[in-house]
Amino acid sequence: MKKVFLLFLTLFLTFSIFANDTFFSLIGGNIIPSQEGEIAIEMQQEVIYITFNPEYYEVSVEFDFFNLGETITLLVGFPYFEVGIDGHGLIYDFKCWTNNTETNFSDKPIDTSWKQNRELNKDKLKSAYTRKITFEKNSVTKTKISYKSDYGSSSSSLVASYLYGTGSSWKNPIQKITLILENNVPYAYPSLLIMNKKDSYEDISTQFSRISDNKFQTTFYNIEPSYTDTFTFNLTNILNDTGPKIFPSYFYFNRKHISKDDLFWYTKPQLRLIRNTIYALHGYSFKSKDLQEFFSYNKTKNWEKPYTVNPNFSEDELSQIEKDNIKTILTEEQNRK
Repeated sequence: MKKVFLLFLTLFLTFSIFANDTFFSLIGGNIIPSQEGEIAIEMQQEVIYITFNPEYYEVSVEFDFFNLGETITLLVGFPYFEVGIDGHGLIYDFKCWTNNTETNFSDKPIDTSWKQNRELNKDKLKSAYTRKITFEKNSVTKTKISYKSDYGSSSSSLVASYLYGTGSSWKNPIQKITLILENNVPYAYPSLLIMNKKDSYEDISTQFSRISDNKFQTTFYNIEPSYTDTFTFNLTNILNDTGPKIFPSYFYFNRKHISKDDLFWYTKPQLRLIRNTIYALHGYSFKSKDLQEFFSYNKTKNWEKPYTVNPNFSEDELSQIEKDNIKTILTEEQNRK
């Protein structure tokens, strides 16, 4: 069992985390995250949309709150903390809505004397985008936030994260979290999907269903988070051409039999590239211009054997594993819409 921060160090990550809405106490001009159970408002559900783009990722989150008590106005904020190695806290294009109306917000520092968790203190504990929200008695209040962020990085991956643990400040467990991922990065796929918890972490990669070629969804119920609990996503090059060994050291599609399940996180265009990489390793002459460019010498010069056309290429050069994997990949491609 590893705490979130220890997991980040183990993976050599460099990134910041951005959080669920929480509510704050205003003390002496400073804001301090309030403790769970202080008010009678529960988070009935949240829907988290995370879109992976080539240069940055986008997050949009919709919340449903229900007020079990009297009408109350609270200072609600979206805090962000630096975690891991050299976190930079960069977040931009932040927007927020209350009951479908876009609202103004302020950027306020959090009191650094607050001690909820040692990993979030002092220079790690930054600030929050705050606004006042009125929660009507016995009613549902809908809020929404959206923003963009740069990726963090590990030795071989892009890293995105979202801190859902700050939802612990509301009353009762979070009843429902729906997580929707969209991958628009042409040459990378989600290779590691982790739900970090207080004293453990869980690989959630097998819990998703595909809702389109590049969109995936899963749902969690009755979540009782700790303040630092996060979702973390690593995106890895589709050919595993990331070193330190030269290609195709980590490319396994020509070395071991694969199944449909192994292809789940790849998009249809990515499957086509992987399938044709097997041919490229044997010098197949591509007729499609995009494949010619993809496997050009400049793109493959760091391979063990840079791609060159073999005028004597024959299907007989393919191993049985390669032939079987090509068939498996092609079948999956044809089944995708």
